[in-house]
Amino acid sequence: MPILKTLAAGAAALAMAALWVPQAVAQTPGHTAEPIRIGVPLPLTGVLAVGGQTILSGVKFAAEEINAGGGLLGRPVELLIEDTKSEPNTAATIAAKMVTEDKVYAFVGGYGSTADFALLSSVKRYKPLFIHTGSSSVRLETSFGKEDWYYHIYIWDYHRQKAASRFLASVEPKVNTVALAYEDGLYGADAAKYAEEYFSKAGMKLVMKEPFKSGSPDFSPVLSRVKSLNPDAFFSVGYSGDNLQLVRQMKGLGIKPKLTMVVSAGDRRADYGDMSEGLTMITEWSTADRTPAAAELIRKVEAKGQAIAPVFPQGYAGMMTLADAIRTAGVLDQDKVRKVLSTATFDTPYGKIGYRASEGGGLHQLLSDETMVIVQHRKEGEEVVYPAAKAGGKLAYPAP
Repeated sequence: MPILKTLAAGAAALAMAALWVPQAVAQTPGHTAEPIRIGVPLPLTGVLAVGGQTILSGVKFAAEEINAGGGLLGRPVELLIEDTKSEPNTAATIAAKMVTEDKVYAFVGGYGSTADFALLSSVKRYKPLFIHTGSSSVRLETSFGKEDWYYHIYIWDYHRQKAASRFLASVEPKVNTVALAYEDGLYGADAAKYAEEYFSKAGMKLVMKEPFKSGSPDFSPVLSRVKSLNPDAFFSVGYSGDNLQLVRQMKGLGIKPKLTMVVSAGDRRADYGDMSEGLTMITEWSTADRTPAAAELIRKVEAKGQAIAPVFPQGYAGMMTLADAIRTAGVLDQDKVRKVLSTATFDTPYGKIGYRASEGGGLHQLLSDETMVIVQHRKEGEEVVYPAAKAGGKLAYPAP
């Protein structure tokens, strides 16, 4: 059985993506008991490859840590990893195969709302234990959130827009106008809907709602509108490749809004080089967050010479909360494991939190608007600038 090599984030990950073939992570040497197979469907090639590979790195890091500690109930964890390619049909086929042929015990994975809707639809009848590491479209919460087998790590779109509106409302001088660009899939469409709702409630006017195709090489039409409108803030909801291309073209065209905010999607500060000073990112977690649990994860990852990006903890927390629930239950009986998952509080890189009911009707939600942070890129490095309880510096506004 081949061993999956460590996957890097950023540009190196995209370069490796073209070489991807389905693989499984081998058992830790010394384990002889039958492994516990965990299905890990993620986009490892295509436009979402950076985020998918970064989440995979988090899942793998946790599994290696679990196996180094003796496994679960005396059995090693084995990851069955497959590439959804961000394609709905591929994702659905892979997930159904993992349940019916590969007989995985549980899933830890998923990233990208459109493909993941198809993926989850294909396994719904089997009711597998599914810890969903990514995707924020509320259509998924509406369709699967009330299922007792479904657990969601990532925030829903209304969480992000609530946090974004609170942050923008806190900025001085006051932000009155916001221009919004969004990718035209489920993810972006939901973001646009909730942005309009929450920004309006916060007293801000949305002066632009402009969709774009994720992976587009040309953002100049969007940026030209932003330049002509001259909003107090420009907010773009896309994926990592979109963020990098957007910022690159802003610099090339000399377009510099007073405040630009993007959604973190696996991209790291180092990916931007010297072109992003003043850029703000809304994220669930940052390497600039030095709370004890976050600092400990960063220390362990860096000690192994690996890189860490904001979505890495989604994979790590997904695998670790499942492992903790199995240990606490003391058996692999899924009813008992789900009961622990639904009631326990877990020590995670985001703090001490648990899977609880969400305001949108989901039964098992880990992160929320309360766990989100805003980071701002400095000339070198980045700092958390919001909320105040986690901030390491002050927002530069207008951006330098």
